[in-house]
Amino acid sequence: MNPFNSKTGRVVLGGAGWSRQIVTDPTSKPVLETILHALSLGIRAFDTSPYYDPSEILLGAAFSDPALTTLYPRSDLLLMTKCGRITSNKFDYSPPAIRASVLRSLDRFSTSYLDVVFTHDVEFVSRSEALGAVRTLFEMKDEGLIRHVGISGYPPAVLADIAVEIRETLGRAVDVVQTYCHMNIQNTSLGKSLGRLYGEGGVGIVLNASPLCMGLLRKGGVPIGELGDFHPAPRGLREKAAEAAEWVEAQDGGNMAALSLRFAVGEFARVDEKGFGVTILGGGSIKEIDENVETVKKTLKQEVGGDEQEDLRSYTTLDQERYRSDGPLFKGVRDILGEWIDYTWDSPDAAFLEEQKKSREQS
Repeated sequence: MNPFNSKTGRVVLGGAGWSRQIVTDPTSKPVLETILHALSLGIRAFDTSPYYDPSEILLGAAFSDPALTTLYPRSDLLLMTKCGRITSNKFDYSPPAIRASVLRSLDRFSTSYLDVVFTHDVEFVSRSEALGAVRTLFEMKDEGLIRHVGISGYPPAVLADIAVEIRETLGRAVDVVQTYCHMNIQNTSLGKSLGRLYGEGGVGIVLNASPLCMGLLRKGGVPIGELGDFHPAPRGLREKAAEAAEWVEAQDGGNMAALSLRFAVGEFARVDEKGFGVTILGGGSIKEIDENVETVKKTLKQEVGGDEQEDLRSYTTLDQERYRSDGPLFKGVRDILGEWIDYTWDSPDAAFLEEQKKSREQS
């Protein structure tokens, strides 16, 4: 089942931009004003997580504010959050914890239902824990508290395995899968797993998050927030990404972030066999959102005979001519990245696995 339609469009605004991983003081940001601006541009789908502390709290307050609720009916919004991940190295996928997390999210958003709830970074827990958490979300869907159930994580192939196992074991498929850093100018390997996700997994829609690879694919490198440098990219990849950014800038004043976003949105729209190609954008400020929306509009186009208003939701079709015109720049960046094309880091990494092993031995 696919929660996206003409009322939501092809774009989601991600909430990580209001997390301590990304910025030093998220509470100082004008969140309500920023969300209202995003809504005025046609963005209707929003994604966050309790793990993106304090993003869910800040977004919940914004979406509960009368200044927003009087303008935008709840039925016009697509609110997505996650559950199960507590901190960088702590997870709780137990059914009581999953239920408590969802109920807390409902309270934070002052809503009677959430459109999508994902298990957060599902590859970090055992399959039995993952199945138990998803079973609980299915129960809450049957109770009307959740409209769609999803799983999220880093490696698309692992997510496909889990989606297939859920369908085979629980007798129903997850509606949405969210993966990140696997459909961008450095890594397009999500495409290899789409067939299995949609086929054996029965997934309704796949979402592509982190089109800039968590800030790596831009001038200036990865963002450093209150929690320090959390990005797992090794030095070699960082150096090549920086070199590519300098090269793009030298091409008539090009912008690496904008080029990377054009590639991610365009390539996903091109290869997504269901024709959705929904991308989760970053943007914790009005300026960032404006820049990202304008970039999307240069990649997608309005359907002939469709809504001619300047609303992002009406941009649904890949602009093939513009996508092809960017080809030399895309190739130049990928040539510089060279051996790092389609590189993926381990998730979970060796340090996490060792810590979990020690914890089990001590218990």
